[in-house]
Amino acid sequence: MIRLGNGILVESDGTTFRLDPKRVTAEDVSLISHAHTDHLPTSFKKLEAICSPESRDFIAARRNKEISIVSDRRVKMIDAGHIAGSRMFLVSLDHEILYTGDYCTRKKANTDGAKPHKCDVLITEATYGLPKYVFPEHKETMSMARDWIEDLLREGTSAILLAYPLGKSQELSAAMRDQPLVMNPTIAANNRILAKHGYDLPDAVYDPERTKPPFIYITSGMGKDALRVSSMRKHGAKTAAFSGWALDRGFASVSSVDEAFPISDHCGYNELMEFVRRCSPSSVFTTHGFAKEFAAQIRRNLGIPAVPLVARQRTLDHF
Repeated sequence: MIRLGNGILVESDGTTFRLDPKRVTAEDVSLISHAHTDHLPTSFKKLEAICSPESRDFIAARRNKEISIVSDRRVKMIDAGHIAGSRMFLVSLDHEILYTGDYCTRKKANTDGAKPHKCDVLITEATYGLPKYVFPEHKETMSMARDWIEDLLREGTSAILLAYPLGKSQELSAAMRDQPLVMNPTIAANNRILAKHGYDLPDAVYDPERTKPPFIYITSGMGKDALRVSSMRKHGAKTAAFSGWALDRGFASVSSVDEAFPISDHCGYNELMEFVRRCSPSSVFTTHGFAKEFAAQIRRNLGIPAVPLVARQRTLDHF
């Protein structure tokens, strides 16, 4: 049985595996795919889970919980290519079940692309599960961004790069490390955590007294930092947003930025569809984002039974 509830539940032979649960329960096996807050538990009845060492350390930083990494002979962790430390899970029961969590098949500075695995049942994200979301070649987009930034610096203008603090910020940190780069303290702290795991990332924090323009500043631009970004812009700095949603027409205008680059830590539509095809599952469950639409596309284009896991559909008896 695959059931939606506290995370996604896979139940077999008296054992319940909870995939990205909001609450780590005492009696079940919890699997945490990665350290983005929408996938991290908010409460822990026991301090153990199946996850990567990077995710364990971010749980300590973000949830103030020191957990132990455990294993289960029925669970194999596979690189998800989403962010540093992200994992997919292959659960081997009577059927082979692959849970992707969030994933990306493109190789980036800090991650290798996720590889498909043959399985009987695939549970896949569908964040960009519409045909219009096809990402350009990653290196080309990063090259365009770098050209834009370097042009600003030559003119004596600072560049503010708006990106999620864990994921694209590390991609930008690696790409711009040879430039006058500073960052928000949260991003610098994330880079230092990853440095403990062998990632080579700069961690210079913006200092209003010492940092002189022109510089590159990486930030989410949210919360208290919104005032800092506003002040920098008043002094001539230009802003660029890095998001998969930059594929949407008018994104830059709506986001009030000078430039927008379609960089994402997720698969685009074509990559999602190719991943499903190469996994060749007997059935697919879709979750997150355009789950209903992507399930319909799988049925139409691949002829594979596909069902969205959505909140109103509480139970799916599969086995």
